[in-house]
Amino acid sequence: MFDGYGVLAMTGDHLDISYRDADPWPDMTPQGSIKSFTFALGDEERGPVVQMGLITRLESEPLDWAHVVDPPHYHGTDQFRVVSAGRWSLADKTLEAGSFAFQESGLRYREHPEGDDPAWIFLVLGDRRGTKPTILRDVDREQLINTGSANDRPLDWDEIYPHPAGPKGIAAINTSLGKCQRGYLVARFDQLPVAGRVASARGTFGDAETGPVTHMIRVGGVEQLLPATVCDTERLVLITSGSCHIGDRSYQAGDIRIQRGGTVMPEWQSGEDGVAATLLVADRRAPLSAFEPDHSLPAWAAAK
Repeated sequence: MFDGYGVLAMTGDHLDISYRDADPWPDMTPQGSIKSFTFALGDEERGPVVQMGLITRLESEPLDWAHVVDPPHYHGTDQFRVVSAGRWSLADKTLEAGSFAFQESGLRYREHPEGDDPAWIFLVLGDRRGTKPTILRDVDREQLINTGSANDRPLDWDEIYPHPAGPKGIAAINTSLGKCQRGYLVARFDQLPVAGRVASARGTFGDAETGPVTHMIRVGGVEQLLPATVCDTERLVLITSGSCHIGDRSYQAGDIRIQRGGTVMPEWQSGEDGVAATLLVADRRAPLSAFEPDHSLPAWAAAK
């Protein structure tokens, strides 16, 4: 199920969004130094929530990230991030462009941009029941910036946290790259293990039954990444570097395609300069399969 929270709508079989085109993005601050799209995918109760951030430092809009934008807090769900441009600090770890990170549920942290270049941040909260933040200090709660997003608003003290395990949730991250260390796994697309022509890794997070599956892939030159495929849940493709084609549409770094569940996504092929990309399958219960019976999935996409 796709839910654009009244801002985004999917009228056809897919929706395209781009970090390279800032005009349609809603402003989260008065002058637009923070722009964001938020939408939900997959299971209506336990599926993931995606928050896309387009962060630009403006001298005319200085922001107190430590207390007003992103004070120390934690969430009741696992998280997954991709940085496609700029530099990003996550819990005192620097994520350069071309990095991705898994973060276990319930960890206290802060995050903010590093440097002056615009940052393209892609965040997936694995289980929508755990999206609400718990802000650690009362003074930070009182002065927290109002982004207009209900997902960013902490609960009142007398409200019951939606996740049955409480505000710290249940950590359930599994990846082909190994386990999280002290709650985090940080890696880069250019360090992905190579098998055949495609370098890839896979991870699951969020609810252990309905949470998303994410595939991180990198390939040099022109290759078929996937034949035409179908899946009963939404799929999302994020291009971090290089270029590709899905059917007759071209995608470059910073572009995203959200495919409606139950529809055919045309053949996916990398461009001449190769591609580094993420494929997110919103609900792990929905298998990805080739649309044509005489075609098959590559090993990276068929991995369990």
